[in-house]
Amino acid sequence: MSGTARTIGSWSIRTKIVVGTGIVVSASWLLLVGFSFAATSLLLNISAKQMFESASRVLSAEMRHAYEPVERTTALLAVSKIVLARSEADRLRFVPVLVERLRDLPAATAIQVGDDAGGFFIVRALNEVLVGRFEAPPGTAFGADLIEGGSGRFRRWFYDDALKLIESRELPPSAFDPRSRPWYQRAVDADGVVATPPYVFFFMGKIGVTLARSTADRSTVVATDITLDSMSRALAAHRITPSAQALIGGPRGVLAWSGAGAALVTESGGALRARTLGELGHPAFSAIAAGQTAQGWLVHRAPLGIRSAQDAELIIAVPEAELLAELAGVRTRVLVISFVILALVVPLTWALANRIANPLRDLHKAIRRVGEGDFDFGLPEARTRDEVGDLNRALRAMQGSLKRHVEALAAAAAARERLRSELDIARRIQMGLVPGGGQLTGAAEGMPLFGRLVPARAVGGDLYLVMPLGEGRVFVAVGDVSDKGIPAALLMSRVVALTKMLLPKSADLASLLRDVNDELAEGNDECMFVTFFCAVVDARTGAMRYACAGHNPPLVVGGDAVRWLALESGPPLGLFAGSAYAESSVRLERGDRLVMYSDGITEAFNAAREQFSEERLQAMLEKGGRGGSIEHLGNALLDGVTAFAGGAPQSDDITLLILERT
Repeated sequence: MSGTARTIGSWSIRTKIVVGTGIVVSASWLLLVGFSFAATSLLLNISAKQMFESASRVLSAEMRHAYEPVERTTALLAVSKIVLARSEADRLRFVPVLVERLRDLPAATAIQVGDDAGGFFIVRALNEVLVGRFEAPPGTAFGADLIEGGSGRFRRWFYDDALKLIESRELPPSAFDPRSRPWYQRAVDADGVVATPPYVFFFMGKIGVTLARSTADRSTVVATDITLDSMSRALAAHRITPSAQALIGGPRGVLAWSGAGAALVTESGGALRARTLGELGHPAFSAIAAGQTAQGWLVHRAPLGIRSAQDAELIIAVPEAELLAELAGVRTRVLVISFVILALVVPLTWALANRIANPLRDLHKAIRRVGEGDFDFGLPEARTRDEVGDLNRALRAMQGSLKRHVEALAAAAAARERLRSELDIARRIQMGLVPGGGQLTGAAEGMPLFGRLVPARAVGGDLYLVMPLGEGRVFVAVGDVSDKGIPAALLMSRVVALTKMLLPKSADLASLLRDVNDELAEGNDECMFVTFFCAVVDARTGAMRYACAGHNPPLVVGGDAVRWLALESGPPLGLFAGSAYAESSVRLERGDRLVMYSDGITEAFNAAREQFSEERLQAMLEKGGRGGSIEHLGNALLDGVTAFAGGAPQSDDITLLILERT
């Protein structure tokens, strides 16, 4: 009996040990499950935050991309000759210039000039709404209005897409005075470009802002209207999930949103106003308008960061189920697997309970802070040399490297994303500076044109320009900055802006190059420079005036010969202030083709480090430069360069511009 009692007592103690060990193991597993749940929840929050921040950066960049070129153009026009025009004839001469600016700026709908005498001149791009409202004749693409100060005499002109005058009208006198408009008053009181708060454009029935700048003597104000349609399209195009919605809201209501409904409401008196959040009919925005939490939605709100809409904010609403569905499923699977393992392990814990329970508990207490994002957790001393001790030492060694790796990985990923986004936006901005976005196929003053710009990197320093001057004349130019990448792209954009601004003021091409050179040379501590060739071609007579600043000589393909254009070249632009340049002239016969290019073509290398060379370029033109269209010729030249390189990386920016006198 005494032996049996001892056996029963012995089994009772063992049972207590097993039960106690099971409780300890169960508690440890529950802690691990809690850690997993906390870590997964942290991952959910981090992922959602990163998605919102990425979407906010992209949308803000899109809006800056639409806004900033308009601001620069408004500032340039305020110092151009247009502010000196007062007569009807003088102002109508600037219609082609203003239309070209509207074509370069997709977000802009109108450019207007008001003076201190109450005179007002505006050029608009007419959409279907404005064509109907103005009862414009068929084929109208642009319209110009002129209201004389004092008398209120009101005239209107309608032009087609080629700027051919379709009709002019004498309208009843108008009491409109630009001096009473907020954009005029704000600009006169400021030194730079100012922006109005968003408001409803009456004629178009759309929300927009007006950017304006006054001349130095405060006698004239130049202003540009921008609609927020592009912002609505950008919001719709960058949805985080299929059902996500985003909007830009301000004190006066919703300015733009990604939904299909109209952003404006017509009141009983016929006036238009922006919808409020609650009037959009969306559950998340209605809850926000009522000051409540949007159940089932993740909401992100951030300032827009655009000067023309300082009080506006970006609001993004995403269904929580869509955004977090995959991660939530992972969390559920982790919980299920943890409980299954717990159920299997508990019956086997009695053999190892006393050996591993306490060390594992100590390790768990030390590393549970990882779920809180703290990698400086402390570890207990390794008192054994078994697997638990090895794990302790491995975790101690892993702790430092894991912390460094996670920090480096997060920093590198953020840097790559920022750089990729910025370079993509920079490329789109740069290509928007040249006609056709770097792929020009068209005609000017009846002369066919072909232009291509292929940067060696995301952005580059090559450029080409095509500017109709009226009366059958066209200005063309090709340039090459001395470097590649972002520095070259910045200098390239400055050359384009200076050329467009100074060309109307220059007496001849030599003075144009001199003025551009002096502007670039001032403060040019980096000694960057631009080679530049420009010409003015008269389509009617074939007369061509041209000047060169260190650029490759163009070729003329005509008759039975391919000849190099004789150049009296000056130094590249930007090196030496006060440099002189010469203007030359030549006659282009009917059918002659002027081929302008950058050294990215002649200095293209193949795998053997051989250059394409001027000789190969001339040979290709002699073989196929006369037959077919100039588009066929241009593509053949570019294909020839690509075939010659044979897969070797592009070493320099490539630019090609061909003009044919038909």
